[in-house]
Amino acid sequence: MNGYLNIDPITGQDMEEAQIIRADIRNLDNVTMDSECREIIAEDVLDYLAKEDSKIALANWVKKLRHKGRIIVGGIDAYEVCKQFYQRVIPIEEFNIAIHGSLENPWEVKLSHSTLSELENQLRSLGIEILSKRVNGLSMVIEGERP
Repeated sequence: MNGYLNIDPITGQDMEEAQIIRADIRNLDNVTMDSECREIIAEDVLDYLAKEDSKIALANWVKKLRHKGRIIVGGIDAYEVCKQFYQRVIPIEEFNIAIHGSLENPWEVKLSHSTLSELENQLRSLGIEILSKRVNGLSMVIEGERP
């Protein structure tokens, strides 16, 4: 994403104008100082971390936000996936990709899942004020602000 420091935990390759570095996304201590970031966007990241690691990462990211800094996080809403599969809106193939990942590469494996309300509660418990939340198809996105 242009205009942002992009973190790729696998390759860290620079691509065109976007600045990409290799770093552990669970802990940004080597990338930025506490209370430094104006905005953190991680719309499709937490699903690829083990549940405990996703909680640790979210807490670390919130520490990196300055006051009035925004965080935008999301992923697949487990409730929506199950509901749509049960109602036969999505076929088993789409269900499996949503739950397990595409598996096209060794790192494209989903290790945990959340729901919109669970993610909202986690952010609130970290002191984040929720600005917006939405579900679109199987995906959820929450935008919050550090007071």
